[in-house]
Amino acid sequence: LDRGWEFLPDASATLTLAEASRAPGWRGARVGLSWNAQFDDLRDYMGVGWYRAKIEVPDLSDGRRAFLRFQAVDYFSEVFINGKSAGAHEGGYTPFRLDITGAVKPGPNEVMVRVIDPPQNEAENRARFPEMLYNEIPHGKQNWYVQTGGIWQPVWLEIRPKLYIVDVRATPKSDGTVTVHVATNSSLAPTARPADGLEVRVLDPSGRAVRMKRSGGATGEAAFGPGTRDLQTGVSEPLQYEVFETRISNPRLWGLDRPSLYTVEAKLPGDVYTGRFGFRSFEARDGKFYLNGEPFYMVSALDQDFYPESIYTPPSEEYVRDMMMKARRLGINVLRCHIKVPDPVYLKVADELGMLVWYEVPSWNDFDHFSAKAAARAEKVFDGMVARDWNHPSVVILSVINEGWGTNLKQEESRKWLKAAFDRAKKITAPRGLLIVDNSACCENFHLKTDIEDNHRYNSIPDEHVPFDRWVADFASRPKWNFSPHGDAERTGKEPLVLSEFGNWGLPKLPKALPWWFDRDFAGRAVTRPAGVLDRFRQYGFERLFADFNALAEQTQWHQFASLKHEIEEIRRHASIQGYVVTEFTDINWEVNGLMDMWRNPKVYAAELGRIQQPDLIMARAARRNYTSGERVQLETLLSHYSDKDLKGARVTWSSESGARGDFPIGRPIARASVEPLQPISFAAVAEGQPRAERVSLEVRGRDNSVIAANSYTVFVYPAPARAASGPIIFYRPSQAGEQAGGIARLGQALVEKGYGVTTNLGRAAGSALVIATRLDEQVRRHVSLGGRAIILADSKDALPEGSSMKVTPRAGSDLDGNWVTNFNWIRPDSAPFKEVGFTKLLGFEAAAVTPRHIIQGVRPEDYRDVLSGIFYGWLNNNAALAVQARSGRGRLFITTFRFDEYGRDPYATHLLDAIIRYTGTPYFAPASSWQ
Repeated sequence: LDRGWEFLPDASATLTLAEASRAPGWRGARVGLSWNAQFDDLRDYMGVGWYRAKIEVPDLSDGRRAFLRFQAVDYFSEVFINGKSAGAHEGGYTPFRLDITGAVKPGPNEVMVRVIDPPQNEAENRARFPEMLYNEIPHGKQNWYVQTGGIWQPVWLEIRPKLYIVDVRATPKSDGTVTVHVATNSSLAPTARPADGLEVRVLDPSGRAVRMKRSGGATGEAAFGPGTRDLQTGVSEPLQYEVFETRISNPRLWGLDRPSLYTVEAKLPGDVYTGRFGFRSFEARDGKFYLNGEPFYMVSALDQDFYPESIYTPPSEEYVRDMMMKARRLGINVLRCHIKVPDPVYLKVADELGMLVWYEVPSWNDFDHFSAKAAARAEKVFDGMVARDWNHPSVVILSVINEGWGTNLKQEESRKWLKAAFDRAKKITAPRGLLIVDNSACCENFHLKTDIEDNHRYNSIPDEHVPFDRWVADFASRPKWNFSPHGDAERTGKEPLVLSEFGNWGLPKLPKALPWWFDRDFAGRAVTRPAGVLDRFRQYGFERLFADFNALAEQTQWHQFASLKHEIEEIRRHASIQGYVVTEFTDINWEVNGLMDMWRNPKVYAAELGRIQQPDLIMARAARRNYTSGERVQLETLLSHYSDKDLKGARVTWSSESGARGDFPIGRPIARASVEPLQPISFAAVAEGQPRAERVSLEVRGRDNSVIAANSYTVFVYPAPARAASGPIIFYRPSQAGEQAGGIARLGQALVEKGYGVTTNLGRAAGSALVIATRLDEQVRRHVSLGGRAIILADSKDALPEGSSMKVTPRAGSDLDGNWVTNFNWIRPDSAPFKEVGFTKLLGFEAAAVTPRHIIQGVRPEDYRDVLSGIFYGWLNNNAALAVQARSGRGRLFITTFRFDEYGRDPYATHLLDAIIRYTGTPYFAPASSWQ
């Protein structure tokens, strides 16, 4: 019944049924799609909406029954048939069915549905719908992106016989045993058992049928499953269930590469049910995952399951199929459908393609507001999830909550509820063998009792790769902090470890017509706002660096890949960690950390990512990324081995772009589900004239020469630095708060060792002399005003005088660290001083040793020709400088927040500072803007 409806918004939330029927303003609509997705003027509408339609019902005098079946309505709905209430339902994600037999007549009948989607505004919410507070009803992340109100999944009219099948659950085991529970209504006399006319059979993937034998039955819903009557049917009579069993010889197991599906068929006179299931097992034991008894490494992506135009509703089955096939090509074997109950078509396609699914109870708020009413609603949703999705082999993991949202785990009440909810979830799902996560933990919250020990970590890479690497190593050791410190945790120490959220941004290429959601940010945070990005592209002069915005976006995607590659390999280095979940599968509105954009176009690195997201991964690791020509590049190699491929006789071959190559055998057995070190690789770094990026490629080949695993790495090679050739340098270091004195002091000595004529006496400096200072104090200002030059190494917030037109701001402790919205550090690689170290326009791991801890704010957009290196966040927001030149009096300033404590030891730091010193001594050092 998707078409032929009308919709009326009821902004006052006061219309009665009769008033709504007569009211003006009804508009044509469809169901199966939220009102927010259908109507531009209702994108943010929350409150009451009315639906109406005419339905044709046959003559039911022969005892047949009529039902209206709703797949999902968000959030509370009351259904009226011909002006009378036919029933109500609360909950935005699970199906319900109403018996309307007594309310309909043969021929046309009017259906009206009043839907309440409680508003986010708390005052309005409490005034109008105090019994349904927004922060106590499951809504997932709608408040992060776009709301979904109304009948957002399909509606059916069903005409059923007097005795009909309500539901069928197949519970298979990998040995071929399958038990089928068939629930029927109990409308017949007790002597007329449904089993007398009930037939059940199983069809294998080729269509061969096996008839099942009845093994028992009873009246009552308890044995069939929790809340079946309330959640699935809405009818008041008790259910009767019958149990059938059989055993399939040599069952075809459902798996990643061969998702074999069996059909269960139940028949009554005048009624039939068909559904599909699969024989598979998915276990967590001894710290590892096993799929059908075989070791399994989880390669997953977080899927918010939002869509560009239809928001919460998948556009079509074909769309979902294409999306999941792209996921498989990326190497993904699990989709974590995040804080949302996916549409049944999502699971249908996952079943057919062999994609595992982990999904979660939608959260009621994303802070620590806990209430008994909210918790009860969450458990009701969980029951509905289990009842609806029992037969899907793709569903392997369910979560109760995410990141502690909706609870306060510092309080005993929340912890007791969560542990009890976990135990209840395990009991309910025990026949299916699902894994349950109590709380997908992050930050300062934790687990209490769980099948999977997971946690989340976000760092801007490469800027903060060191703390990320340290955190991963700590997580791999099963630290105490990941479980409750209150003495109430039940930890076995054998839960598989999974890093279940991490990631970085990569901007999407934009269509000519910008999407309707482009001006939406998150909670008013400007750093998340896409709107104006093309203006900012022009305003800050990015057209001088990139041909257009899409060219810049492509560079950010390669930057994203370099970040993800480092993170993935750092995770896979640790044998105790059994999987990861990248945030995220696709971009969603303002949040663009997807592996695909929101339109499901894979980002530019898709093939490269797919190559490393495999059961077997060859890895190389260098102690450092930068080398001076003539040094030996040393790479340790490791193999993470999870496939069933035979490694006996396998060899590792490697080669570098400069011509070095080699190979060696894997000379010992490598156990599955392990990470083993192999032989190191060593070759001489070569660079003549200019620094160069050196790509090193590795392959593992089997005895038949087939490629088992492949990977590549980039190291950076620099020519030996020339002896200093500049004039004298005054190295001036006034004392200042927050200064890294040790590193700065070492820099002065390193400059001397490099051959620079260094003095610390600024008072006797000639007006044209170069000063390197850590602070622009009065003495340095006087020197510059008289015609001198100064390089300010601004590594503290006090580096520039108070009241300056520019301000040095620390990145730590705010969104400026890039961990919320990824930062991108850029340079002008075609001009001095960065020309001498310019590999790409967006800085990567080559610049890790000089990565700024501060930014320079206050440079006017019209002065950005003098910004030689800068930083932006996400959609070109928070633009700031990392290196800027300016005139001051008769002199010139070069101000940078790049750090040079590794000067003389790190080739990039050494070459960059040398280049800056040379540049500031040339006529090309001619800033157009003035420092005030």
